[in-house]
Order: sequence, then C-alpha cells, then structure tokens
Amino acid sequence: MPADAAPLTRNDLRNELDRTLQHYATKADLADLRADLHALEARLIKWMLGLMLSATGLAVAIAVAVDRLWT
Repeated sequence: MPADAAPLTRNDLRNELDRTLQHYATKADLADLRADLHALEARLIKWMLGLMLSATGLAVAIAVAVDRLWT
C-alpha cells in the first residue's frame, strides 16, 4: 500500500471480503462436483472394461487365425 493512500475502513474491508468470497465454492457446489466425479469414474471403469475385453477378444481371434493359417 503506498504511503500516501488512506487506510481501509472496516466497511471497505467487509465489502472487499464479501466481493472475494462470492467466487469460493460452497458445500453444495462441492457435493455436486463429487457426485459428478463419481458418475465419471463409473463411466470410465465401464469403458476400460469394455476396451480390455475387446482387445483380449481381438488378440485371441488373431491368434486363432494365425494358428489355423499356418498349421
């Protein structure tokens, strides 16, 4: 704070604090975020399981095809 600036009053500090606190997350905001993250996690697990099963099936199909072609 510059030396020639007037000190802030209690009301000025309160107004600045109220203006700043408007941007903070509330408990409800955090609860919504947590629910969204849990839903996202469940979707990602389903996708990963599906991709792993598909990759395994493709690997088995290639192995069977190679085995039948060269024997």
